[in-house]
Amino acid sequence: MPGGNLLQRAWSTASNAAKKTAGAITGGAKAIGDGIVSGAKAVGNAAVAIKDGIKEGVRSGTRAVADAGYNALGAGKDALDSGAKKVSDAYGKAKEFFTGQPPAQPCIACTGKDVDHDGSLFGYVNGQCKPLTDKGQPVTPDDVAKAKQAGYNPVTNKGDRADKKGAADEGDYNTSAETSECCKKCNAGKPPRTIFYVNGINTDRDAHCKTLKQIGDMTCATVIGVYNATEGFARDAQQTSKDRRLIREAAAGKKDLTTDGRNPAVNTLSDLVVQEREAGRPVEIFAHSQGGAVTSLALFDANNELKAGSSAPNAGLDGNVKVTSFGSAAPQWVQGPDYEHYVHVNDATPMVFGLGDKKSDHDKYANGDVVLFSGERGQKADFAMDGQKLDKNWLPGMTEYHGIDDDLYFKAYNQKQKADKTGDTCGCGKNK
Repeated sequence: MPGGNLLQRAWSTASNAAKKTAGAITGGAKAIGDGIVSGAKAVGNAAVAIKDGIKEGVRSGTRAVADAGYNALGAGKDALDSGAKKVSDAYGKAKEFFTGQPPAQPCIACTGKDVDHDGSLFGYVNGQCKPLTDKGQPVTPDDVAKAKQAGYNPVTNKGDRADKKGAADEGDYNTSAETSECCKKCNAGKPPRTIFYVNGINTDRDAHCKTLKQIGDMTCATVIGVYNATEGFARDAQQTSKDRRLIREAAAGKKDLTTDGRNPAVNTLSDLVVQEREAGRPVEIFAHSQGGAVTSLALFDANNELKAGSSAPNAGLDGNVKVTSFGSAAPQWVQGPDYEHYVHVNDATPMVFGLGDKKSDHDKYANGDVVLFSGERGQKADFAMDGQKLDKNWLPGMTEYHGIDDDLYFKAYNQKQKADKTGDTCGCGKNK
């Protein structure tokens, strides 16, 4: 599942002593907690409360251990990147000296590898999801304007692949007549809406494109992808670690983040946010998993750029930038935009590496609303705001509660929007 295995890899990098300590704490505390409840039934709710308190302590301790282990994945990435670049530059200069020809530039359309489209905008051309821009090229206002025309839309720019007609997974690629009609009715009289989507770790292009369609079918908006390419789990995890470090540096006041080897998707998103806000247009972003870290860093950067280009005291990002994150790995967010962060309390990514479930952390770092919920895939979500006690496991899961799809995060999002009756109320697509 895209975005999975974060905690597992983080755990493998932690020291043996740390793992033994955490394991002993978890096992011992669980035994104590279970013993308290089973041996003190007469005490009733008090015993359960004690057990829950122990459980929260275990979860908090695991968050600290796993976060430290995960950060170790990217500890040597800067040195490795720097050394590799020096070797590559030296080879290129030697080749040019002996052959008289400069090093060849990569051909974006030649290999078809996911990484060749890292940071590219994605949309639908002739019914099929394709990259709209090239990797490494600054995104221009013209690029954004064209992307809005080519973004997936269940009414005006549908998915239509002939090779998928009648297939079991046709709904992942082709727009149904029912969804198109549902969105046509829901959008009547409303202004156009565009959502930029940033995917999470270990997501290939096909999965990215499926999510674009899911978002469009659910919201009836035009959806443009900002592709955060995968290079396999190990490299993706290292990049996420670096993104999170840069977020903390940005939050601490560092201004120049352009030469730190950051994720290419950060550049794309930062550029388009600046361009759209300078043109006076609102920006809406959906982000999942590592895509949350990409988005957070891009917003810190865009905020710095907008402030640097204006003498107005209130320059920078404001509520005209709306962000909805799902299971995000971002530890904090810049002030200004309108945020709604969805956190499944048994999802390791947001619980260990993101905002977690502590109100004190939310008040300090989220700069917006945090929607805590629990529940199994495909089932109705339980929300903390309903006054219900959320069902927390002893440790958050590595993959089973991390999917952004229509059976988990999107299902919870759709459920809350319908209940609020103030946000997305179309409810088309799978969760109609």
